[in-house]
Amino acid sequence: MTEEEIPRYQSKRVLWAYRVVDFCLPLLTLLCMQFFLSEQPWKTSYIWLGVLSGIFLLLSTQLLGGYSRYLERSIAKKLEITFKAWLSSILVLSFAAYLDYSIFSFARSVILMWIVITPSLVFLLKFVINRKSRSTSHGRTEVLVLGNGYSFNEFEFTYLEKHNIRLHTIIDFNRSAINERIETLSPDFLVINLGENAEPKLIKELTRLDLKGVNLLTLHSFMESFLRKCYIPYESVELSYLGRIQAYDRLNYLIKRVVDISVCLGLVSFVWPVMLFSVYKIKKQSPGRVFFKQARVGLQGKEFQAIKFRSMHENSEFNPYTQKEDPRIFPFGNVMRRTRIDELPQLWNVFVGDMHLFGPRTEWNILVEEYEHGIPYYHERHLVRPGISGWAQVLYPYGANIEDARQKLMYDLYYIKYWSIWLEIETLMRTVLVVLRRKGL
Repeated sequence: MTEEEIPRYQSKRVLWAYRVVDFCLPLLTLLCMQFFLSEQPWKTSYIWLGVLSGIFLLLSTQLLGGYSRYLERSIAKKLEITFKAWLSSILVLSFAAYLDYSIFSFARSVILMWIVITPSLVFLLKFVINRKSRSTSHGRTEVLVLGNGYSFNEFEFTYLEKHNIRLHTIIDFNRSAINERIETLSPDFLVINLGENAEPKLIKELTRLDLKGVNLLTLHSFMESFLRKCYIPYESVELSYLGRIQAYDRLNYLIKRVVDISVCLGLVSFVWPVMLFSVYKIKKQSPGRVFFKQARVGLQGKEFQAIKFRSMHENSEFNPYTQKEDPRIFPFGNVMRRTRIDELPQLWNVFVGDMHLFGPRTEWNILVEEYEHGIPYYHERHLVRPGISGWAQVLYPYGANIEDARQKLMYDLYYIKYWSIWLEIETLMRTVLVVLRRKGL
């Protein structure tokens, strides 16, 4: 079963609710914009504009696969479908406006705000519907895991439970035990999680189940589709893995740089008072250098100097890992770490091209050497430039050991493999939420 063949919506009612939103919301939003922003009377042509935009949005979403049971439920995919479909609708309506000049009599403020706000409202409403649908018994996904080759950790169980996905493990591989469990559980998916190569007898039984309509998934597919991370085997024997992760092509790199520069300029214009205040607090609480520079590993394994606000006392005891309530960190240093203020000077690294705004976390060269010995394919993260924030930082809690580094690498490789402007926007949204909740990255 491929990524496109995985049914993620158990009930079609959610997809019909999406259709209602797409058809009705453009007209309702236009009505609200007219009421709040314009003193002109409501016109019949407004009704036609709202209705036609709803029809075009519905048709465009249908053509983009937005009502398919096999559509990803991720924020990135919803953003992509919604904004692409709305852009297509606006282009068609623009052509209609060219043919009918009466549309130019509409208040510009109403039309412009309507064009900007409508897709955001559509996305938010679908997001809420999606969350509500997952919380019901009809939206639950039952997964039977065959084997224990990979041990799911507590964080993964919590994440899956949050998305109403239940895992059930079976380690008895005989035919009767597997069939009995399938009959009693009626799982939506059977995940192959073997620690070793399957025996011919087991392969024959799995083939029978596949013919009976049981949805079989490899561990790789399950991890990427439902946990949004790329599984890394503990033993580096799967050479085909190296071909799955590729660096950004020229167009994607250009898009990322545009995002980098645009967001960085916006941030600098907004946070420069915070940076000045940080300089004052650092000098007051821990005299010494304001900035902390450290050799980090970047693109193609080459080192560069990453710049941060210093959050520890100078000449502190060496320890590559930060501990809870670390005595080396002065009070305002703790504040900077929780709110990520200490990362702000790295905007300079982004400007000069050492880093991206989002990407694999910059790692100390000493730790990289340690990780390379213990984690297969660790160097794959150096196919791209590191980031101030990233997919791993917003989805996985702060780690302080090599297993945590391995888990974060899985998220980094997913980000590289599936990068798109929509995943970039989702990462930005999640980063903002993480900072507002004052959780570490």
